[in-house]
Amino acid sequence: MWRYMESKRPSVFVRSYEEGIKRVLEGNYAFLMESTMLDYAVQRDCNLTQIGGLLDSKGYGIATPKGSPWRDKISLAILELQEKGVIQILYDKWWKNTGDVCNRDDKNKESKANALGVENIGKTSPIYLLKNI
Repeated sequence: MWRYMESKRPSVFVRSYEEGIKRVLEGNYAFLMESTMLDYAVQRDCNLTQIGGLLDSKGYGIATPKGSPWRDKISLAILELQEKGVIQILYDKWWKNTGDVCNRDDKNKESKANALGVENIGKTSPIYLLKNI
């Protein structure tokens, strides 16, 4: 799959999310991207849609120097914010509740496209972010 993608001209690779999204909007291009940025982009442009679920799940971390007194304080603060639902509230505020003119309700929206899973990614073109037709 790598050799196939590398051999394509123009190149299938992009240097930024913005470039990938622009190519999707111009047509005949699909773009794999990190789920948080994908959610953000899809909520702001009605011509974009996500196909399928996550290929895998990753978390974020905050690095501190070894032995830092901040490590435990930061960890406890994040846990407290998570337990109180503050992180979800902020995520919804900044990612989901954007006055979306598309009136999307992804939980109730049925997609005619098949989900792309790890088991079939090598058999098909990578499809994760597509332009609405």
